[in-house]
Amino acid sequence: MKYFFKSAVTGAFLLGTLTLNAQDLSRKIPADAMAVATIKGNNFLELMSVEEFNNTFIGKEMLEKLSKEQKNTYNSVADFGFDLSATFYYYNQTNDSVSYNCFLAPIKNAAQLDKLYEQSGKKFSINGKQRSYFNADSTEIVRWDEELFLMVMADARSAYFDRPEVRERLGMSVLETPQEAVSVDSAATAVDVVDAAAEVAVAESAAEAAEVAVEEPRPIVKVKKKPAYQSKSKKSKAKLKGKKTAKKAYRKKPVKKPVVEEAEVYAEPYDEAAVAVDSAVAIVEDAPYTYEEDKNSPYYKDKAIKNAVAARSAIKMIDDLFAGVNQNSILKNSDFTKNIDPKAEASIWIAGVEKLGNAYMPATPYLKGMNFLNGYGTANAKLYLEDKSIRISSAMTFGDEMSTVLRNVHKRKLNKAFLKYVNEDKLIGYMAYSLDTKSYLQEYPKLVSKIYGSLYSDEIGMATDLFSLVIDEDAISKVIKGDGIFIFNGLSQKEVSYKSYDYNEENFETTEVMKTKKETLPDFLAMISTEDTRLINKLIAYGVKKEVVKSKNSYYEVTIPKSPLALYFTIKDGIIFLGTNGAEMEQIVSNTYQAKVSGRHKSALLGNNYAAYFSPKRLAGKIPAEELGSPAKIEKANKTLNSLGDIYIKSYPMKSNTFSGEISMDTPADQKNALKYLFSVMENLK
Repeated sequence: MKYFFKSAVTGAFLLGTLTLNAQDLSRKIPADAMAVATIKGNNFLELMSVEEFNNTFIGKEMLEKLSKEQKNTYNSVADFGFDLSATFYYYNQTNDSVSYNCFLAPIKNAAQLDKLYEQSGKKFSINGKQRSYFNADSTEIVRWDEELFLMVMADARSAYFDRPEVRERLGMSVLETPQEAVSVDSAATAVDVVDAAAEVAVAESAAEAAEVAVEEPRPIVKVKKKPAYQSKSKKSKAKLKGKKTAKKAYRKKPVKKPVVEEAEVYAEPYDEAAVAVDSAVAIVEDAPYTYEEDKNSPYYKDKAIKNAVAARSAIKMIDDLFAGVNQNSILKNSDFTKNIDPKAEASIWIAGVEKLGNAYMPATPYLKGMNFLNGYGTANAKLYLEDKSIRISSAMTFGDEMSTVLRNVHKRKLNKAFLKYVNEDKLIGYMAYSLDTKSYLQEYPKLVSKIYGSLYSDEIGMATDLFSLVIDEDAISKVIKGDGIFIFNGLSQKEVSYKSYDYNEENFETTEVMKTKKETLPDFLAMISTEDTRLINKLIAYGVKKEVVKSKNSYYEVTIPKSPLALYFTIKDGIIFLGTNGAEMEQIVSNTYQAKVSGRHKSALLGNNYAAYFSPKRLAGKIPAEELGSPAKIEKANKTLNSLGDIYIKSYPMKSNTFSGEISMDTPADQKNALKYLFSVMENLK
């Protein structure tokens, strides 16, 4: 069944859609969802039919494994019962105590989904038109009817259950607080509290349900019974602990092993919350008894209470969603709706990067008060499968203060003189960036203060003042202005000598010998803008004096001890050149370098703060055989590289408070569309 869920999610991400009408399930997504992923099935079906997907290697493997697992024949993903031409969603909803990961899918044939669960041996309850399935500890709950399918995976948040007042209220064990954490501001533990009074009420009822039987009449649930064990004395426990040869945990022999029966399918309405809580406690109590893992230990009692709270909260959330009680839809969020693009095959939207980051910050006292994402706002990413390319666009908003910082840092453009030394006919890839060094050094102390200032305000204040005092932003920005480009031209091999030792077995002596081997080295050229070369000239003179730098007629060679890589550099026209090709460096200083840059590359390099390019086809056949191994691996690697199109990455100049970028890959002319091309690439990789 686990494979079914993986398959269902995969199928959903391949075959989902967005059509904002009365039937679209986005109206069911709560307004306070922290993240929403959307898959548009109709867009996928326009590129690949269900029959075509069934015949792909992914489709065949999915159907074959599911058929084998359930001992039944499935010929199509349409047999699962989902409406593949509608929209599939994932969303995350998090409060202070529980985090919910939810999968929301449209139903086309509920009877098919019923059959799928029945044949997998997964028992579910029936309450009118609604079916409900609970996993062993009820932290995974599935409910569906004739219209929608909802899977909720509830996770109790440690930060909430580690609070002393919560643990005391729920009857949990007392945690020992590290001495170093005592000085941490206790107010930080209350970050992101959502209706704390309501959460405590739910927690109390869950704890009570975990300790006493539910008195309301309901159908009998048959669960696994824990074997009866005899107690073990402290003395014998100490003996066992001292045995060094014991490899397995000691298990007490049960008096009689009970018969295990699965829960039955319920045909009548019943108290699902009570059943879920009982199940959450039962699965913990039913765990095999070992010396190290006592069922009466604080850890297992705490786990039972946490699972019970998560189960009750999840059921209430599901009940409200299906009943439409107090449902404020995500469609009322203007930022979500304005980022919906009908042309995108898939998208993800995050309500607040800072808020999401704080929600999942590790629950440790040492990080309380720190905010690494201060000023980060909403974010989104969209996938487009177009005729000539596969494209992913992304955007992120920032607060006013952070936006001002980013605009100042990225106000510099790439040096146009770099283009005179770019030859796209021989390069395999490049990476270029442009930022203003002076602005960055001025803004850096502010960024550090925003992250750590609330916790270490005095220390950070002194450190940033010292940084500003010691660092001369003007002087550094003249030496390194902040823009540069790295050009990757390929790989080469060089034979190098190294010391080795031969061992003589007759006289037990070793002899030092010189051997040779081939080293694979990169071939590149890097350029960085500069305005003040006085410090660099002093470093060159010092290197020549120490014989680690050799003058080569207007350019220099750097000697790297014990390295086969030769580096050459020069300074010309306000540019520091660093490369691995001496002949190329000679052409640069003699003004004989032949450049060639198309309009597409010129636009990417000069119009963006960051640009990168990579041509897999040009790398094919240039990776030394020794690096890949067997001929079969070499053939597969070259076949894959030849099948991939050119890859481009760009980050655009900031507009208002939004920073955006894009990554794309060209599709070969002989491919019908981007989706089918993706499947052909994945098939080559299998």
